[in-house]
Amino acid sequence: MNNLSSNTTASYYLWSTDKKIRIFILTIIMCITLIGNSYIIFKLLCNRRHRTRLQLFILNLAIGDLTICLCTMTSELFLLIFDQQWILGNVACKLTLYIQVVTLASTTFINVAMTYDRYEAVCCPLQSRITFRRVRRIILICWLSSLITAIPQLFIFEQSFIPGSSTKYQCASTGYTAEWQRRIYFTTFASYVLVIPAFCMTIWYIKIINVVTLSTHTWMPKVEDQSTTATSIVSSSGASLAKVKTVHLAMTIIIVFVVCWTPYMVLTLIEVYSNRYWRIPSWLDGVLQTISLAQSSFNPFIYIIFNHRRKRSSTIVLALGRTSIQISRTKSRRK
Repeated sequence: MNNLSSNTTASYYLWSTDKKIRIFILTIIMCITLIGNSYIIFKLLCNRRHRTRLQLFILNLAIGDLTICLCTMTSELFLLIFDQQWILGNVACKLTLYIQVVTLASTTFINVAMTYDRYEAVCCPLQSRITFRRVRRIILICWLSSLITAIPQLFIFEQSFIPGSSTKYQCASTGYTAEWQRRIYFTTFASYVLVIPAFCMTIWYIKIINVVTLSTHTWMPKVEDQSTTATSIVSSSGASLAKVKTVHLAMTIIIVFVVCWTPYMVLTLIEVYSNRYWRIPSWLDGVLQTISLAQSSFNPFIYIIFNHRRKRSSTIVLALGRTSIQISRTKSRRK
């Protein structure tokens, strides 16, 4: 390992410009992901008393994104530096690939659960009985499901010799005995990680948008007492505004996830089903992997931006409410 490290350090000046750019970008993404998600985890853990159901989902998303940073991004950076050579042994190879799928699957499952939670809160508020205990159970099921669905990684990936070399190792998928097995596995993987969740979340959000659109046109109450009307307007507008903000937050997180991971999944499926006849160029594969990993660094900023807007909007609604109540009281006194 010392010889490999010295050789890698010595060959640093021989690295291509593309490789240096990829290492630099990946390092920046890792730093942003580490700092951003650590901040979100710390902030939400310190705010247990006023934590909402949506924040509980976001907390677990931040934990998953932080794991992606510490495991997936670290291993990708390691492979880039050591020219795709694996020197950590067979056990580390299996565990690394296993954790990569666990974190990706858990992120998907939590996104689906978060979308359904928003759907019930907006579309079925009277029938919805989701409590914090039930949300915790749902999140636990998401993590357990991801741990189970990632088990094939332990059998598929292993440390093996790089083709054409008897001294250098790689961590690659050598557990397939036929190409059709690779197709079935990756198709199943893409289905439960991207295709089926995206389909379900799209349907739920279409229904959410319809309900929110209708509610924005019918929220004005008709009450003869103007002071009661003003109070009703403030409470109803504040409630509808809070629902809209939480829906926008969850929708933005999910859209970013789908946009970042879809190109990599689609092109990999094309490569697998073409019997490797059409292969993703190395530069394009690097770009797609970087984009998919960058998704973990976006979520903290999305949460911070929407949380800031929500506080500012709540302040504006409260100020308008107080003004409208004062005006209505003044009119009633004149009468």
